[in-house]
Amino acid sequence: MGAAGSAISICAKREDEVEPVTRHSHSPHEHEAEHHEFIKALRIEREKEEGDDFWTFGDLGSYDSEVKSVAMRKALEDLKAYYDHWSHSGHDVFWHRKSHQVVLAVVVCRSEDGALTAFRGMNTEVSLPAGSLCAERAAIARAASEMRRAAEIEAVAVLDPQNRINPLWPCEVCQSWLAKLKDQSAAICVLAVKEAACDAFVVRVNGVLQPRPRQPVQAPPPAIADRVQLAEDMEEQPWEAKTLVYVDGAWDGVGNEEQFALLKAARAKGTHLLAGIYSDETAKAQLGSGAAPVKK
Repeated sequence: MGAAGSAISICAKREDEVEPVTRHSHSPHEHEAEHHEFIKALRIEREKEEGDDFWTFGDLGSYDSEVKSVAMRKALEDLKAYYDHWSHSGHDVFWHRKSHQVVLAVVVCRSEDGALTAFRGMNTEVSLPAGSLCAERAAIARAASEMRRAAEIEAVAVLDPQNRINPLWPCEVCQSWLAKLKDQSAAICVLAVKEAACDAFVVRVNGVLQPRPRQPVQAPPPAIADRVQLAEDMEEQPWEAKTLVYVDGAWDGVGNEEQFALLKAARAKGTHLLAGIYSDETAKAQLGSGAAPVKK
């Protein structure tokens, strides 16, 4: 048997490639509509980058940093509590009178003794010429107002409580704040949840999307593992693959376009392809005595 795999490139328009909306003088209704589109343009659209590969609470136990996983869990739990408070509070719609888009955020800080504290923030749109105050910056400002140091920030979790544009990443201005904070706190985890339940989410650290942690997989018995031959430049074993596709056959080798098309189609179904090779005896039993010997 042999295994082959390669990296998959996910194409999505980066937020820094989004052209800002030019502001003009319009009627109040046109201005409101323009502002709503402007807010949407600065946010990543649903599942363009993340697909369905959301983390769960169970994945936090497999993350390579236990300290960060605890902070992320705290952020998610408090974000869910914040949502419950918001949904039962009858919030004042005046605060979102421009776009009618509510965003909730939680910033988690770790003190010198290791204690975690969550600070909540909600976006507000009192005066458009002065700019909107995003939920993420509101939560950061609240932490700063409580005399917390920038170096204490561990995680940020963000939610659209109306479930219209989740998962929701920080806008360009908030990303600029987080980039500046990196000099004080080297690895800030940003979590964008799938929905208000806050039990499925995607993670970025310093702007880099983090792959979902994989649970350790036990290797097969040596009688099977020793028969695996890895393709050139491949180090990952088949049982370590994220998504493994298996196909077997009596391969003719180079030049068989139909078999190559089959392997290519199978490879497209996952991150790695494991190809099983029939023995001469199996090939003859399946295909008849006229089957060509398997090429080694």
